[in-house]
Amino acid sequence: MPQPFALRDWRQVTRDYLDFVFDFDKQGSHLPLVRWEDKNKTMIWMPAYVGSKDGTESINYLAAIVSGSLVGLDMRAYRGHDWVAMATNFYNPADGVFLDRPKGQSGGSFWYDVLPNVLFCQLASLYPDDAGPQRRILSLAERWYQACVALGGGAHPTALPNFDHTGFDLRTMRPFDNGERIEPEGGAGIAWLEYMAWQKFKDPRFLRAADWSIQALERKPVEANPLYEVLLPYAALTAARMNAELGSNYNVAKLVNWCFDPRPSPQARPNWGVIIGSWNGLDVDGLVGSATDGGGYAFAMNTFQYAGTLAPMARYDPRYAHDIGKWILNVASAARLFYSNAHDAEHQSSYAWSSAYDPKSVIAYEGLRRWKRSSASVALADCSDGFGKVLQGNFVSTHFYREDPPQVEVLEETAAGGSARLDHAWEFDLPDCPERFLVVASGRDDHGHHGNYFRFSYSSHPEGPFTEAFCVTNSDAARVKELASNLRGKLYVKAESGDRSPGQTGCDQLRVDAMAISYRSDIGPYAQGDLIVSFIDLVKNYTVPIVLYRPAAAVTDLGLYGSADVGNLGGIIKPTNIEKILRLDLLKTDYFHGPAYPTFLYYNPYTTPKEVQVDLGAEPRDVYDAVSKGFLLQNARGNTDIMIPPDTAIVAALAPAGGKLTRDGTHVLLGGMIVDYGNQ
Repeated sequence: MPQPFALRDWRQVTRDYLDFVFDFDKQGSHLPLVRWEDKNKTMIWMPAYVGSKDGTESINYLAAIVSGSLVGLDMRAYRGHDWVAMATNFYNPADGVFLDRPKGQSGGSFWYDVLPNVLFCQLASLYPDDAGPQRRILSLAERWYQACVALGGGAHPTALPNFDHTGFDLRTMRPFDNGERIEPEGGAGIAWLEYMAWQKFKDPRFLRAADWSIQALERKPVEANPLYEVLLPYAALTAARMNAELGSNYNVAKLVNWCFDPRPSPQARPNWGVIIGSWNGLDVDGLVGSATDGGGYAFAMNTFQYAGTLAPMARYDPRYAHDIGKWILNVASAARLFYSNAHDAEHQSSYAWSSAYDPKSVIAYEGLRRWKRSSASVALADCSDGFGKVLQGNFVSTHFYREDPPQVEVLEETAAGGSARLDHAWEFDLPDCPERFLVVASGRDDHGHHGNYFRFSYSSHPEGPFTEAFCVTNSDAARVKELASNLRGKLYVKAESGDRSPGQTGCDQLRVDAMAISYRSDIGPYAQGDLIVSFIDLVKNYTVPIVLYRPAAAVTDLGLYGSADVGNLGGIIKPTNIEKILRLDLLKTDYFHGPAYPTFLYYNPYTTPKEVQVDLGAEPRDVYDAVSKGFLLQNARGNTDIMIPPDTAIVAALAPAGGKLTRDGTHVLLGGMIVDYGNQ
């Protein structure tokens, strides 16, 4: 039972999000969030984050178009433009599929290359009378089938593709490995795509590729969870659907548990899955992300995608109805924590922008952390003993990392006693906590002082003695030094010339982009992302992230690419007359499904029975429950109550009254339409 429980109107949040993002007349900092790329208005520019300068990504754009469609907006005519037609800008003929960027190339990442095709396929299902998208599905299904073959898939004899790679280059038809990670869940997205294409075109190659992909995943050892980002739930849904519709025998439980249960290495992304627990009194059960990064890091995109993908599973395998109902109840409440109106200013990174420009709080943070990803104490003043001079900036210029435009403090050696020298120091306040790290991003410009380097050291007193921290030669890479726990009060950080040999009079320059004393924060939960905070290093058993901050005025952690998927909640979830009992629409995200009556999941989390009001409409209906295998109501109409036992879910199909109940193998039909796939 979510504590505290708070349910946003996710349908309205979705509509308000679309209205905000696609408003070309918005004014203010970082606004509007869209602009036309060309005078003919054939494509828009849209950032991934509020304030970022990157171009449009399909996982952002396509997700927004899908979300709008899921809550009843016609995205072929929304605000006078055909946004569905614009989606084809992400199709790349050289690769034969949709890619994340209009002029991108496949091969760098499985999930980044597969997800755009999944999203476009969803659009095609939502607009079945639009011939253009339907043709595209055929071509992309053929291309991913060819990829499966190139990865080892074969029919005579049967062989399975190997998805244990970082990506797949569709131009060379070869896998790509970066030596750092594998993304085998690419096979999950391909399985779903191929099965959707088979549903539409009945090409046996597509069914074969879907089967290969599911088998390749489920045959992996249980400890080698293929989950990397967001695609694995598509394999669980596809396996459940193929079991139900075709009589297959895939291990759905293994795939589902992989989606939920974070595991250590050799999981493709260790400790990734569904998070449980209470963070500072706020339940976060059900959110998706890392269970260990900084104590927990949940992501909006992954959470919204999971919900939309896994909800229809309850229709094909009602054994999962209870757990899916319970999980989405928790998600529906905890997902509010991705938004600014769920937190005060201290518990979010971009409060100033949200409070000024997003009064309805419809743009979500990229994620939610159990603890703020470290705090940073910055320089209070410059100090110098007479050697060297400041050419540009001052200590304030070192407060933020990678500013745009750049702001750095530039120091230059001065010639003294036959040698070029620099001695410059900065004053800091030391945070009163046990684990603190000096982090400096700086670089040396060689102006003729051969063999020189700059040595950074620190002391509690301006006159020393100083302890060496690290040396800077040429690189701009950030360097880190843990500070002794007995240091208190002030800290003085000195940069001095490493070479003081006579005869070296060329005066080198030291560029200091950013400096801070980084320390673990006790503020949480904290809504943020990966843009304002620049992660430098991770030490002490993954508990103390070393960070430098970018200026909040220049960029935000508010992610459009995650917010864009909110329609998965908006399209599925509707409250009932009983708080905490939700009506989940199981057809809304069940793309390319066969003929079906309106079907809803209701889960009662209470310890007592509850009467839930169901609107059956004006015509009489029979209500069949696939969980209890029988009728809940017959020949009923209008607003009618259904009794749900405690801690129980029902999967209710609303059929016209009087239909004949028949069987076809394991399937139960009512009035000639399947209401129960019989896999229980």
